[in-house]
Amino acid sequence: MVLPVAGQSGDRVFAARSTNLSAGGACLEVDGEAPEVGKSMLLRFAVPGTGRHIDVDAEVRWAEPGKTTRCGVMFRNGHRRLLAALVAGVVGVISGNAEAANRTAVPTFDPNGDVELDMDAGGERPDQQRVLEALSRQYDEIDACVVDAKSSPRKTMGGEAHVSVLLNPQGETPLGINADLPKPVAKDRELRECLRAAVATAPYPSYDGPPIVVEFDFELDPGFEEVPGE
Repeated sequence: MVLPVAGQSGDRVFAARSTNLSAGGACLEVDGEAPEVGKSMLLRFAVPGTGRHIDVDAEVRWAEPGKTTRCGVMFRNGHRRLLAALVAGVVGVISGNAEAANRTAVPTFDPNGDVELDMDAGGERPDQQRVLEALSRQYDEIDACVVDAKSSPRKTMGGEAHVSVLLNPQGETPLGINADLPKPVAKDRELRECLRAAVATAPYPSYDGPPIVVEFDFELDPGFEEVPGE
């Protein structure tokens, strides 16, 4: 995926385009000379169709001179929020496009529906501590969703959110995610989808058993505390 990028390294500001975007970094095509190897930079990625941006701290790891200079950067901070937006389909949601929102990579699920079980699967259950550790890695992304949803930095967003995750025994991407918001923001579709996207990118453990639903509640503002269960 190619994304427009505005970069800053020291006093220098430059325009670029990202290619080969991954969880750990990206290749940039820079207009003009690229920053030196080892230099830190702030990259502001433009999210297509939204008019919004996500800032990522990065470091230059290699540079290739030419008519359009290419360089490789390693992400340091802020990249998980960017990946959550791109991988889980928040792009369409943020722009208010309901049709695009329905293409979210991880769907919602019916908590009362029947789950088709693989009779050859084992009888293991996911390790709760590992699930908690996976969810804890998403704190920054969840907090960023709440900050973006506020009309003012001084505004307090009270109440608890409830999230249900239908775990995939194969690990990583879950089979489904539901998010219920407290009454004051119950109809905030953008916030709900942002939270679902943040939770979707947690590194969930694999296990030899059937799909299991884990649930947790957290205060929207400030911080949160999870309460897992089956």
